[in-house]
Amino acid sequence: MAAALDNLSTFLIRRRAGQLKNLRALVMSQLYPTLSNSQRGDTQRGDNGNSRTVTEQAVVQLANTFSRYSQTQSTFVDEAGSGSSRPNTTGTTNLLERQVNRAIAQVLGRAPGSSPDTFIKAINDVFPTMNNGKVSFSPSRSAVSLYGQNGYNSTMNGAMSAGLVGQLSAEQATLYRQASIVATDALKVLAGLQPFVPEAEIDKVEALRALVASEINSLVEEFGRVDEPRSQRVDTYFNQLRGANGHLFQLGDRAFLDRRRVVPTTLDDEAQIAGYDLLVNYVRILQEIWNHYQGKSQSAKSLKYPEFSLRLSRASVLLPVIAQGNNNFMSALDSIGFTEEERRSSASRFTTLGSDSNLSLPDITINDLNEWIDRFASLDAPRYMADSGQYGLEFVTDQADRIFWVIVPILAFTKMPLSLNLNGMPIVIQALNHERVSWALDDLVNQLKALADLAA
Repeated sequence: MAAALDNLSTFLIRRRAGQLKNLRALVMSQLYPTLSNSQRGDTQRGDNGNSRTVTEQAVVQLANTFSRYSQTQSTFVDEAGSGSSRPNTTGTTNLLERQVNRAIAQVLGRAPGSSPDTFIKAINDVFPTMNNGKVSFSPSRSAVSLYGQNGYNSTMNGAMSAGLVGQLSAEQATLYRQASIVATDALKVLAGLQPFVPEAEIDKVEALRALVASEINSLVEEFGRVDEPRSQRVDTYFNQLRGANGHLFQLGDRAFLDRRRVVPTTLDDEAQIAGYDLLVNYVRILQEIWNHYQGKSQSAKSLKYPEFSLRLSRASVLLPVIAQGNNNFMSALDSIGFTEEERRSSASRFTTLGSDSNLSLPDITINDLNEWIDRFASLDAPRYMADSGQYGLEFVTDQADRIFWVIVPILAFTKMPLSLNLNGMPIVIQALNHERVSWALDDLVNQLKALADLAA
């Protein structure tokens, strides 16, 4: 009886999740319609009753973009962030910093975080201490926990403290582990191969040896990629290795190790040929491992409700993106002079956008929305997913859906045709219709939809 009730509950939850996903897709298709060339001359009726073509509407939007600030007031970008608490994202120093952070993230398999404790934890997780007391020299990748992690430190910040960002799904962790073991021995065999025929061109053999080693290493690196392996890139490397004229075939031909033109005469010669055959089999095993993973992955992706570990891994990637999208939204508002103090004012409530519209605008300020999303993406959601496993993920996707439906009426209002002159309208309308702010809001709602779509 209990099992039947659990199955019924799961069925109802999934049915509701599917209905909400379809509804969100329908709303997005209405917010972002695709116009064909034949529709570009269609007219839209504005608030003043006048008809305007899509071209004229684009001109109005362009004029509104520059109407308030472009001519008379310097922006956050122009001043390189002076007088603002937000960092300058256009300077060369920040560019170098992002390059360094990216390199560290590639080694760690996750973002290093902003605090020393988080960075040390990431290093300890990726380079663990082995049984002999020595630190591992090769990075390891961990699988996502199905039930959450113990010892969560609430004083740490965001997804890094929960240990979610940078982890792999259970299936991908298995792929990475298998490929690492096979590739390690394959590279040792490759390094030991030596031509025993005087006619072999040593320089070409060494060049092909380096190329084959690089391709095997690239495959293993791709298998451990945090954002899931890219099948097109993997297939390209396998084609280069095992194709009709692949580098592995060329290596055997140039080194005379493929048994086609030379017959071994000593045990050492036979050992070299056997080593080349073993290398070919290792590469074949790598492709079989990949094909098995790819078959399971495609099967999981075709399922209406993918397995939990895959959804949790994707959610852990999306949360920092949403947090950054919220920061971009706030930075865009800062850049046009709509400061945090103004966003906290009751005059910046979304209900001031217009009471005569049919939209259910939320009765909160812009700052209320920013703080809600920031706490959700940086603190609450990672903690729930780390502590409560699947139940936490269901709660996170439900919250993402809730925030999505809060933003949709606001976004729909910004898509409505407006008059040419925005200067006489409330400050909230002017700010939300600015090109920078509108783009940041578009990006934020798309990321929230992607997270909500991961519901059970």
